[in-house]
Amino acid sequence: MQINSIKVWLLIVINLIVICSLSFTALVSYKDAMHELDEIYDAQLARNARLVATMLTAMPVQPDANPLVVSVPEFTDTGENLTSAQERRQGGHKYEQKIAFQVWQDNRLVMASENAGQFPEPMTEQGYHELLEQGVHWISFSLPQGNGLWVFTAQREDVRQEMSEHIALAQIRPILVMMLPLSILIYLVVKLILRPLNRLQHSVAARQAEQLTEISLKQPAELQPIQQAINQLIQRVRHYIQQERRFVADAAHELRTPLSILQLHAQNLQKATSTEEQHEAISAIIDGSKRMTHLVNQLLTLSRLERIQDIHCSRAALVSVVEDALSQLPLPLLDKVSWQLDIASNIVISGDHILLQSALRNIFDNASKYAQNNSLIRVVATVTEASNLTLTVQNQSTVLPEPQRMGNRFFRHQGHQHIDGSGLGLSITQRIIELHGGSIQFEVQQPDRVIVTLALPVALA
Repeated sequence: MQINSIKVWLLIVINLIVICSLSFTALVSYKDAMHELDEIYDAQLARNARLVATMLTAMPVQPDANPLVVSVPEFTDTGENLTSAQERRQGGHKYEQKIAFQVWQDNRLVMASENAGQFPEPMTEQGYHELLEQGVHWISFSLPQGNGLWVFTAQREDVRQEMSEHIALAQIRPILVMMLPLSILIYLVVKLILRPLNRLQHSVAARQAEQLTEISLKQPAELQPIQQAINQLIQRVRHYIQQERRFVADAAHELRTPLSILQLHAQNLQKATSTEEQHEAISAIIDGSKRMTHLVNQLLTLSRLERIQDIHCSRAALVSVVEDALSQLPLPLLDKVSWQLDIASNIVISGDHILLQSALRNIFDNASKYAQNNSLIRVVATVTEASNLTLTVQNQSTVLPEPQRMGNRFFRHQGHQHIDGSGLGLSITQRIIELHGGSIQFEVQQPDRVIVTLALPVALA
């Protein structure tokens, strides 16, 4: 099963970390406690052996006497859970049967507790040993006293095993008891931590389609980039919608006049009484439809460019791109003026060549269309120290337009109304240059000079 919830993942991971940490701590504590317990019991065995050895100094062993057997009281475990105070009032303890001792001299048993009668001869090696007697494990300690005398003490291993079980339960019980409260606490903490994310989700989900204002919730540092990214997306969507609305408004405004003119020519054709009048009306309709086709194509081109965010770039010589753009101009525009190109052959640019040719063609088209007859158009390219390309196009215009309005959509100077055009060419050029990371400037110099300057990055070698 695949889990796609951050909250569920956090709950699972945090609970596992807490349980593993508590279990590891309990395991380490258990091992340390068992080590200390073994040391205490081992010390008791050694102390008991030395205590018996000290008692023997006050009671010498008779070499030919029978072994002295010390009785050990037996207390049965009734299964009742007695307190420590109740156990102490019994006069003994059930664990007495699990502690034994023997005293040997010259390989002869001279003294023993009655529960150690079946033990084999003690090991004649000082220290601790493990024994198996009638299926019961014992931990023993051997203490030599000289003259062939050995003191042997032992303790059943199940005493330690029982104690280890008590310690293990003491370690596990808190984990089991605290697991549910800890899980609930972890759930509440995770829910509290994720509350800002839930607020952000509810804020986005509650918005209407037309509500494109930025989100201004107070967020922790981790969620601020997400909120900023959403706000940036909202800004782009709002800008895109504004562009679409402006495009629709501009298209409706600009198409209204050509459509009205076409309708007027169609009415003239309908009312024409002579062949000459019919031909004039048909010719006017054809010219009007051509202008409208050009306007619609320009609008579609501009709309497509406004949607583009990234372009495919490749390297090419600038002079080649300029010459290709000039070759696409109508022959009358080429012959109307003289062209002077001052472009070094080693200047290389990186960009979408089709778009760059379209931008330059619009500039050259306007430069020739609005230039004086037989004037000179200069195209000059220079590279700055910062590896930026500056391409300047200068002409001698028939009318000097306002430079601050050049490039605005549908702007056409009053003195140019008789020349075919839609007023969108420079707007298209501006968008293409922006896509290439460049800029465009318009300058007017008296008495008749108009200068268009393009700034573009140069392709690095």
